[in-house]
Amino acid sequence: MLLSTPLALSIKQRFPNARVDYLVFKGTEGILEKNPHVHRVHTLAPGLGSPKAFSKVFGRYDFAIGVNPSDRTAIYAAAAARHSIGFSYLLGHDRWKTRLLSDCRLYDDSKHIVPLVLSQLEPLGIAPEPRVVIKFDQQDAAFTRGELGNNYVVLHPYTRQSYKYWPAESWAKFAALVECETGMKAVFTRSRSAHDEQQFSDIQKAAGNTRLNSFSRPFTLTELAAAIRGGHGYIGVDTVATHMAAALEVPLIALFGPTFVHNWGPWPNGWQTDNPYGRTGGIQQHGGITVVQHDWPCVPCGLQACPISKRNKIECMEALSPRAVFVEFEKRVLGFNKPHSSMLLPAL
Repeated sequence: MLLSTPLALSIKQRFPNARVDYLVFKGTEGILEKNPHVHRVHTLAPGLGSPKAFSKVFGRYDFAIGVNPSDRTAIYAAAAARHSIGFSYLLGHDRWKTRLLSDCRLYDDSKHIVPLVLSQLEPLGIAPEPRVVIKFDQQDAAFTRGELGNNYVVLHPYTRQSYKYWPAESWAKFAALVECETGMKAVFTRSRSAHDEQQFSDIQKAAGNTRLNSFSRPFTLTELAAAIRGGHGYIGVDTVATHMAAALEVPLIALFGPTFVHNWGPWPNGWQTDNPYGRTGGIQQHGGITVVQHDWPCVPCGLQACPISKRNKIECMEALSPRAVFVEFEKRVLGFNKPHSSMLLPAL
């Protein structure tokens, strides 16, 4: 959802008086909470939805834009507005959407998701503004400054997809390298998810008697944004927090395994061409964003299980050594000429 925020920005720049609302799954709305371009956020329970949720949007809009090719998205877009724009793979089983939607466009998954989503503005004649937006306020900033100070880097290890997982031992060793060799605190985020908290517990266990620095409690998404912005850098796996760090223009390391970076890499704000990333693995950098991925011939494979592993592991993630990642972090993040030297607050 975060990577669709360039849509709202582009619409508001062209039509400042337009009202831009979102329909999202319940539990994800926090990412839009303080976005100045979003008027209202409707929520929908996972699954097929409900008549109540349907009635919230039915026929209430002039235009509706679907940002993914799911059947549910197409149905809600068509129901919400006189003019509906959506995606389809345009294959046999998916062609019914061309009859349902006013404007049905090819979901071309060879493109990065940001320019792909922005292509939905072409029928409306709206110029795309490829900037991902996440905001926080003075209260968020004051809270995180009081909690964390200013001499820290943020570590976000959590993922529910095993193919994105960097081992607990690697996170523990990386945190130790940061604290021993830079003098800064390596601060782990925390989560309300029991699954994520188990991952943190595994990292703490791997660290032995060394007590890890972490948030005192799970932060809200806007507090997390303030914490990321106030730090000297960020490292995380392929998850929404990493895209937040890119949107906040904080120097970062993103750890990728088998995932296609050219589809889902952190977006460098203001990038004007179709894709900032190549299709092969290895290290790729744009400004303060550095993607670290193995350069093996099989990477990226796009698979959720590793066909070469004999131990049911994602070998390209397992093989990313903490020392090698730290070298890139020290060189490309701590050595990056940051555009901010303290916590600047976008009071919008």
